[in-house]
Amino acid sequence: MLHVLKNLDKFHIEGGRTAFFGKNGRLEVSIQASRVLSVFYIFDESIVPPKANVPYPGLVVDTPGDAGLVWDSFVERETEYELRHGGTKVLIHKETALLSVYEDGVLVHGGEIGHKDLVVPQYPLRVQEGAVPGSVRGKFNFRLEDGDAFFGLGEKTGNLNKRNRLFKLFNRDALGYDAASSDPLYKSVPFFMKVNRERGALCGLYFPNLQVEEVNFGVESMFYYDVVLAGGPFGYYVMTGHHYRDIISAYCRLSGMPALPPLFSFGYLTSSMGYTEPDNAQEKILEFFERVEKEGIPCEGMYFSSGYVKAGNGERYTFVWNREKFPNPGQFIRALRARGYRICCNVKPGILSSHPWYRHLAAAGAFIPDADGAPLKSYYWGGSASFIDFSRKEGFDWWVKALTEHILDKGVSGVWNDNNEFEIEDESLPIQACKKFLPVKMAQASFEALRKANPGKRPWLISRSGYAGLQRYARTWTGDNVSSYECFRFNIVMGMNLGLSGMPMYGHDLGGFVGPAPDEELLLRWCQSAVFQPRFVMHSWKPDGSITEPWIFPHRLDAIRRFIRERYRFLPYIYDLAIRASETGIPMESPVALEFPHDPSLSYECLDRMAGDAILVPGPPERGRTGAEIQFPSDADWFDPTSGILHRGGTHLEFDYPPDSLRYFFRCGTVIPTSLKVGSVGKTALDEYEFLVVPPADAGDVATCPIACIHSEDDGESDFVPGSYWRWRMAFETTPSGDAVLDIVRTQSALDADYRKYWRFTVPEGFLILDDESNAGGRSVEFRFQRAPEHLRLVLRGAYRTRRA
Repeated sequence: MLHVLKNLDKFHIEGGRTAFFGKNGRLEVSIQASRVLSVFYIFDESIVPPKANVPYPGLVVDTPGDAGLVWDSFVERETEYELRHGGTKVLIHKETALLSVYEDGVLVHGGEIGHKDLVVPQYPLRVQEGAVPGSVRGKFNFRLEDGDAFFGLGEKTGNLNKRNRLFKLFNRDALGYDAASSDPLYKSVPFFMKVNRERGALCGLYFPNLQVEEVNFGVESMFYYDVVLAGGPFGYYVMTGHHYRDIISAYCRLSGMPALPPLFSFGYLTSSMGYTEPDNAQEKILEFFERVEKEGIPCEGMYFSSGYVKAGNGERYTFVWNREKFPNPGQFIRALRARGYRICCNVKPGILSSHPWYRHLAAAGAFIPDADGAPLKSYYWGGSASFIDFSRKEGFDWWVKALTEHILDKGVSGVWNDNNEFEIEDESLPIQACKKFLPVKMAQASFEALRKANPGKRPWLISRSGYAGLQRYARTWTGDNVSSYECFRFNIVMGMNLGLSGMPMYGHDLGGFVGPAPDEELLLRWCQSAVFQPRFVMHSWKPDGSITEPWIFPHRLDAIRRFIRERYRFLPYIYDLAIRASETGIPMESPVALEFPHDPSLSYECLDRMAGDAILVPGPPERGRTGAEIQFPSDADWFDPTSGILHRGGTHLEFDYPPDSLRYFFRCGTVIPTSLKVGSVGKTALDEYEFLVVPPADAGDVATCPIACIHSEDDGESDFVPGSYWRWRMAFETTPSGDAVLDIVRTQSALDADYRKYWRFTVPEGFLILDDESNAGGRSVEFRFQRAPEHLRLVLRGAYRTRRA
């Protein structure tokens, strides 16, 4: 039987919480924060069990609804209720319980679907009994407008704008996926943003629900989009704002801010099954590190694939080292660490039935049970296996203990949660109620083990699978991608979409994981594209046994070495972006069309993207081409450090972009921290900085400058808390004489007052930079500090070179 909430005729208001009562239940609307509302449809107990109205623990970590916020006004009319808070207005239709949200007078969410002459859903939510006895299904329908674009839902394929796509929200081991169309993949997030640039309307919806089944962005109808849920709670959070950053920050406050990984994890690392699978695994590993040292390539270490636990019978036994390959793993790992390299070990939640510990774990109740209470068995890695049940204390605690004893106590620095999609298809099993959250619980367990093994240090943890909340513990990557140019280009979009889903610490297997070995153009373009991305890792599994390494094309080694070294040069800037992401949820890499929403010339399908506020990275050309073009966003001016030329916002540039080159553009009015020492974090102190000062395009015109540059410094691995880091705010001002001034103010101080570092500020050709106190300077000005500077003022004079007509 179909049920709807309708005919609202009573209400109760208490502060910022409001309940509207009608036939079959009530609608609860509450202020969680400025521009953040919760909207929950609570049906009578005879329709939906009360326990189904509560979000699963861990899906919502911050609900500041009791922070004293109250509605500014409440009005009851004949057919509707009206609530206001700040610039947000909420209308609730009495007859249908339809909710509409307006921001500054613009409808951003809800509204009537279609018109009276159409056969479309009248009620925003309908529920009915599900296929499993005792379950209740629901379907939300929301108004769809011309110009609506959608982003989010986690790891999704195809174009950036997900309009006219239908997506499933469960996780799948998707080896060799089609990056244009496959669905689902490894990570699902029940959060998305809706943006309409023509109307100036944007909002985000977050469903704190493990039973979200599918989201349909207009495939079913041109008049509405819909969300299907296999169970409760039947509600969501709606977030509004003036920029997509407002929305993503609000979502991350609800589901948890991203964890900040250690600095070294943003450097170059490698991985391949070809290192740990062979019998001479230690020899292969040492050969790689000897080669990077010989070639002068900075490198932080290696992700160990699961070959290190592959037994003589070919089975992979989680946590059980193959002592034929690694006679003394602790000694070997610590010797690598002494050379400056760190190791991250692949671990899997599936325990094969032939595993030497299987019976013990079964007796201890550590496995997911079947309908009879015995360990559930599934096909996994070529055999029968049972999964650790991270929702139960027995499984969670065992994992923390075993991971510590058998991996971390050997000197291993990081943990790689892999093959953790928990693909359990029996819908009748109780584990289905929380199956989608198991990758997050696994991440939490690995996170806790790392914290205990290294007190006061930030965990190095990566997870292939996840759901909302994964970002609190782990970084991620786009799984087992394909060595093809199409996959490479779509991976750029997939990564940005992960950032728009609250997972900013992502990356890709450079060169592709499966398929044929990459050709030189593909490998060059992939590495070129990754210079400013959150992760730079080559990872491969090739049928011919080859490994994707910087030197597989000897005549291209110089180019790939240059890409890696350029990444290390910009590592302070990349790290600043990671810190910002951990504090705000704002992605490290983002599409230009969302960063500059008022410029209609910027397309969602364009692969040009912003790395933070300051650097515009052009998308790669089509395969086989070396010519590229870029449309400069109109809200800023842009400096080309390659040519030394200024480009005005709104102009178009065609330029040569061969695969062995690097091109990027700096936003005028920004400051970009770089390192003068180009070397791995494990071997090189980050103590010599060059700040690239990119003045406003017009002398003294600071009105067009973005928010101030926030630069932070710490030891790169300790907990990032007040007292552990220094921070400076760098902003442009104008003097009465019309000069631009860069004002630098320390806003945070580390407890350790010792600060022996070198700073150099450099400006483009045509400018001078002068210390306001000494008046010394030129194209650059330098400082050697014994203590962290509190305040500097640097005067800028001059002008850019411009492109001739």
